[in-house]
Amino acid sequence: MNTKLKRLLGKNEFYVALIIVLLAGVIQAASGLFFAVNNLVDLFRAITVNAIYALCALFAFVSTGADVSFPMIAGMSTYIIFKLGETTSLPAIALVLIALLIGAVCGCINGFFIVRFHFNALIVTLSTSSICYGIAFGALKGVRINVPDALSGFANWNILKVTSAQTGLGASLHGAFIVMIVLYLAAYLVLDHTMVGRAIYAIGGDEVSARRAGFKVDQIRFGVFVVNGIIAAIGGICYACMCRNCSPMEYYGGEMIVIAAIVLGGVRLTGGHGSLLGCLLGTFLLGMVSNSLTMVGVSVYYQNVFLGIIIILGASIAAIQATRSMTAVPETEKEEKK
Repeated sequence: MNTKLKRLLGKNEFYVALIIVLLAGVIQAASGLFFAVNNLVDLFRAITVNAIYALCALFAFVSTGADVSFPMIAGMSTYIIFKLGETTSLPAIALVLIALLIGAVCGCINGFFIVRFHFNALIVTLSTSSICYGIAFGALKGVRINVPDALSGFANWNILKVTSAQTGLGASLHGAFIVMIVLYLAAYLVLDHTMVGRAIYAIGGDEVSARRAGFKVDQIRFGVFVVNGIIAAIGGICYACMCRNCSPMEYYGGEMIVIAAIVLGGVRLTGGHGSLLGCLLGTFLLGMVSNSLTMVGVSVYYQNVFLGIIIILGASIAAIQATRSMTAVPETEKEEKK
């Protein structure tokens, strides 16, 4: 029991969950509205897309390094299919496949330069993000366009509609929430039940040892960024359909809150460590913070200040835990020798 308790106390997920519970109590006590059914549904709706993006950040940080290109890959790929849907009669499945293909190509570009030339992942993905931004606003003009008729079915798909008896306000949970759940289930199966998942963690933890163990490091890293591009495209479609319109500008800079969420959830910036549960908890916590600050009338600009502070605190906690785990190994070895 003592060992289990130590393991629990050594995980970021435990502290994030504890903070969520405490913060929920404080918000409820201050406003009396946190547990209103419409507020909870709105909160789940708000975190859906960021939770999808968090998968991109998790895969990249655990295996290689920072990926900051996923918001603009999402924005460009979604904008292109919205334009196609507006000017052609392509069916929904064709538009979605085109978006996934665009995302995969962008991921291939990231993976190629990172694997082939060993460039820093942050620099490469920042460059890709800039290219996508230029294409979206330069070549495609980047004006806001409405959801095409072919995708209107998905845009109108709500899996839950509620009205709060307490406030009289209504809320709906979009079908993109189901897409997010499916993606997390698939990621869980890959990371926890396949050799590829073990390889992703092994490569991020110690690349040399991973190569000696027989893992195909370059192929796996390349595959991670291709998958990230595809997931980004899915997230972009979900976001645009939830909003019923697409403007590439709304995707720009979206990586910051996602990185903050996964760092809070226990993903180490040095690689090799992170969990899906941590991603979800971190995303939910930041969604709660944003929701509560909005409820009390705090400006969006000051919300960014809180975001920066949270990133620093999350990174500090992760660094402290990494240091503790490194120092714990020699102590264990000494006890075994005795």
